[in-house]
Amino acid sequence: MNKFWIIFAGLTCIFISCDKDETENNISFSKGIFVVNQGVFQNGTGTITYRNESDNNLLQDVFETKNEGKVLGNIAQSMIKFDNKYFIAVNNAAKIQVVNASDFKSIGEITIDLPRYFVTDGQKLYVSSWGNDYKSGVIHEINAVNLSISPPIHVGNAPETMLFSEDKLYITVSSPYGLSSQTVAVIDTKTNKVVKSIQTGDSPVSIVKDINDDIWILCTGNYDPDPTKFTKGSLHRLSNDLKMNSFILSTGATGLITDSDGDRLYFLMDGKVMAHDINDQTFENESVYDGYFNCIHYQNSTHRIFLGQGSFTAQGEVLFINPETQGTGRFATGIGPGFIYFSE
Repeated sequence: MNKFWIIFAGLTCIFISCDKDETENNISFSKGIFVVNQGVFQNGTGTITYRNESDNNLLQDVFETKNEGKVLGNIAQSMIKFDNKYFIAVNNAAKIQVVNASDFKSIGEITIDLPRYFVTDGQKLYVSSWGNDYKSGVIHEINAVNLSISPPIHVGNAPETMLFSEDKLYITVSSPYGLSSQTVAVIDTKTNKVVKSIQTGDSPVSIVKDINDDIWILCTGNYDPDPTKFTKGSLHRLSNDLKMNSFILSTGATGLITDSDGDRLYFLMDGKVMAHDINDQTFENESVYDGYFNCIHYQNSTHRIFLGQGSFTAQGEVLFINPETQGTGRFATGIGPGFIYFSE
């Protein structure tokens, strides 16, 4: 009788293990929360954390797990879903890794200098790219079918986040350490040519559109080897490309997002999550949560703010908060969580 139960227990463990492996292998990655972890700076590899909110299933190192023998490379920057594929910018490795959206298997790579961020209107897909000299940044349109990129659209300096508005593409053109830029470039997506340059504050890095279709631009301010030459951050509202309101902020303001209604802005500054109502005529310095974070994103379906936190030497985490109720939660990530993407 004892031998029977030992054999039965052993077989049960095998079946449970097989069921678990089969469940993990059958996960669809078409929907869920993805965290792009930058990895150890300079000599590490970026990773992807996946969280399925329907069952709270959390998987680390998704790319490596689903692509045995491969790593993303240094430094993982951002990602986006387009044409049932995920495009992952890997900055220092000078490539875009492309994977199938359902199983996260690698489809191919696109070679590109220092890719940064993506944007799509559902029809076209673009990526910003820094030049190796940090002065000659460009924008590329991506062909999702043959995994190629268009000839460079030159915008200068270090282009960051982008925004579609009808047939125009607005690009924040930032300035790396010790350099200077105060412009948002505008591209006509019908011709892929720069048609306008809009003056802003120093080093614009984030851009969003509000409920009134006005465009908001967050500038981080300039850094310099000489701290006495630091400049202030700023927030600007554009209506029909005309600057309507400007607010002076602290140096280092970053990560501008809107809530699901498009009438309230959030961003990171001074170790806080700041809020700004789009109708306010002055900046009220309102904080909804305190803490130093690498990135900030808003999930429209749950009305929560997601915040990436952690160093570039140890496992990090994502904290999510409801700015109205102050309810919080968190989950573990890889090293240096720097970008959060919702595939819904």
